[in-house]
Amino acid sequence: MQFPRMKELREEKGLKQKDIAQKMNVTKGSYSMWECGSDTIPLRRLNEFCNIFNVSIDYVVGFSDKRKYANAKPDIKLKITGENLKKIRNKKGLTQVQLANELNINQPTWNRYEKSRTLILTVVLVELASKYHYSIDKILGKDKDKDSED
Repeated sequence: MQFPRMKELREEKGLKQKDIAQKMNVTKGSYSMWECGSDTIPLRRLNEFCNIFNVSIDYVVGFSDKRKYANAKPDIKLKITGENLKKIRNKKGLTQVQLANELNINQPTWNRYEKSRTLILTVVLVELASKYHYSIDKILGKDKDKDSED
């Protein structure tokens, strides 16, 4: 899963991949694979990247041209994330099995996401947010703006 704005943001600051890798305490190879899309960046690492550049996750994944939300929080809130995932599912009138099937995961995995036992994977979150037009930052409890999507 490639997010072209990762490279744009890095180049905008005149940084090399090794510079960002150092800031994130990962190998240059890991960072390079995330930036080119040959490996999907873990959600906590994506959040860390966004915090380094002071931008929203929605901006980096291309869901918004707004770089930062006014009331943005730096951390992912696991409990809020689980509650929001359940709200989205209920709002769409879906069972856990139905939503899990739509996202090509199994129901016990979805249940762990909703129960805040496991942080949702980046690829699953991006697919969910894209399919149902939700803000990733809002789902994760990072965005408290009044003008963002419910």
